[in-house]
Amino acid sequence: MSSSVVAEARKGPLSFMEELDPLVSLYRPSSPKPRSPDSVRSPTDHAQQPRLIIIASWTDARDAHIAKYVAKYQALYPAAQILLLKSTFQCIMNPSRIGPSIKHAAAVVHAAFPPEQQQTAASQFLIHMFSNGGSSSIANLYEQYAATAVGPNENKRLPPHVTVFDSAPGTYSIPGAVAFASVGLSSSLQRLVAAPVLYTLAALWSASIALGFSRDVLRDWGSTHNNTNAGSSSGKGGNAAEVRRVYIYSPGDALIDYRDVEAHAAEAESRGFSVALERYEGSAHVAHVRKDERRYWEIIERIVTG
Repeated sequence: MSSSVVAEARKGPLSFMEELDPLVSLYRPSSPKPRSPDSVRSPTDHAQQPRLIIIASWTDARDAHIAKYVAKYQALYPAAQILLLKSTFQCIMNPSRIGPSIKHAAAVVHAAFPPEQQQTAASQFLIHMFSNGGSSSIANLYEQYAATAVGPNENKRLPPHVTVFDSAPGTYSIPGAVAFASVGLSSSLQRLVAAPVLYTLAALWSASIALGFSRDVLRDWGSTHNNTNAGSSSGKGGNAAEVRRVYIYSPGDALIDYRDVEAHAAEAESRGFSVALERYEGSAHVAHVRKDERRYWEIIERIVTG
């Protein structure tokens, strides 16, 4: 293997993105390019194509896996900036780490959508979140965007946008917590040996939440996506400017109960959100695109164009 190939491999699959923070990276296209012919729908006019796409990845997602989504978005919407928000196990266990990192992302959103351009931004801002890790990033983005808004004309709510919920959001459960903690265990024997300890810890954490000693962060993060009460003067931001959303989920997901997703969608609809449900059968957690890739990206393009 040549030294140039080795050097390129060491850079990593996301090395073309500018790292703003260990959890936040940004891709800026050098110049507008024609839309890729692999688009599954007919090209749409410029006003219906995203100016900014946020990918809020699942917890401890590998760069190689994230890069596949980035590459597809580059092909579909070559003029769009792509903002990547990562999640780590440390962030889930210590949520106070998330906000300071997401402040960098909020600055990008402010720059992409000045106040005078926000009213026409509906299809130009796409948020694609994965699992509870992505949910945590976007929940913090609402807060950080509001906190960094300046000037009397700048709304504290995120600009009009469309949202994709992939395998999200979920609620705390003992089986789900054990499944989450077992992801990094590579063999059946490791999972078998660890199971008693993990179930004990998950049960203790559940009791701590029930008694009010610990914060139910999954519930809190999930609730922010259905928050329409925070106005522009509340200082807390909010999600009232969301235009439409779609949930992509499956009963085959071992980490996120499909009934939690459907309950969240029903609550959103009752609060006036425009909701679509795309239920896969037999696909695993954050792996729906592998089950039926064409359908997956058709869903994405529909949510963008409306």
